[in-house]
Amino acid sequence: MDLDIIHVQHPLSSIYTAVAEPCVLALGFFDGVHLGHQELINLAKRIAVQQDLKLAVMTFFPHPKQITGNAQPQTYVTPLEQKAKIMQDLGVETLIVVNFDSAFAHLSPTGFIEDYLCGFKCKHAVAGFDFRYGHKGEGNMETLKIEGKRFFEVTEMKKFEIDHEKVSSTKLRNLIAEGRFADIPSFLGTYFESQGTIHSKENQHVIVTLSEAFLKPPPGVYLIEIQNEGNVYEGIAYQTMDGSFHESWHLHFNDSLPLEGKKIHIKWKSERIMKSKQMTDMRAKSITKVQAF
Repeated sequence: MDLDIIHVQHPLSSIYTAVAEPCVLALGFFDGVHLGHQELINLAKRIAVQQDLKLAVMTFFPHPKQITGNAQPQTYVTPLEQKAKIMQDLGVETLIVVNFDSAFAHLSPTGFIEDYLCGFKCKHAVAGFDFRYGHKGEGNMETLKIEGKRFFEVTEMKKFEIDHEKVSSTKLRNLIAEGRFADIPSFLGTYFESQGTIHSKENQHVIVTLSEAFLKPPPGVYLIEIQNEGNVYEGIAYQTMDGSFHESWHLHFNDSLPLEGKKIHIKWKSERIMKSKQMTDMRAKSITKVQAF
């Protein structure tokens, strides 16, 4: 099933609302599309099937904190392109991406409901217990239920926990910042993945720069995996802070890789802990030596 992606900005044009179809609408930023997000989308999907409605998701870009909180440009667990792919795999039919700018940030909670939810013919809204909307986040799930009942039903998803710990994008960001990749599948459902640009490759050795759109691992040595033409390759990634490729990552694999193109997707599986002095001459070590770690 193809995913229909609609990019909109405030004020919402009637071009989009005129062709909108009645839908169940899941609301949120969904960075990571972690297990909690997946449960919310699956909940919306079950309602959509029961009520014979389209399944749609409304998300926002960039992150609201970048506009309302004077934050630096955000990097993401899942940049928008990757987020859309995951949404498609989950069965979402329409992804509505609202440009979160200053004008949209000043929209009242009532305006958000009437212009955007009603504009896209929402018949049932689904969101997490902590979802906020409207100017300064004045709207919450209680106000959505009260104001929205004139137009649509509302389902609130309670806090999603694993082993008494809330599953959240913040949790994932902290795990990535700490390089704790082996712990991530418990919350994300899969390994953290990022994209790299190849600068050079020779036999089992590849030098890449990671995309600025993704959160970056801290310097260290990690077990990684890439897929190429249907084949899976495991290897080791480590970072050096010197040489011709500043802050580049070096990847070593057991086999020579028939890599095509300049982009690769890297799954970060676990950390191989090493002291910094052990990494000093890593580039000069043989592949056999690296594989011994």
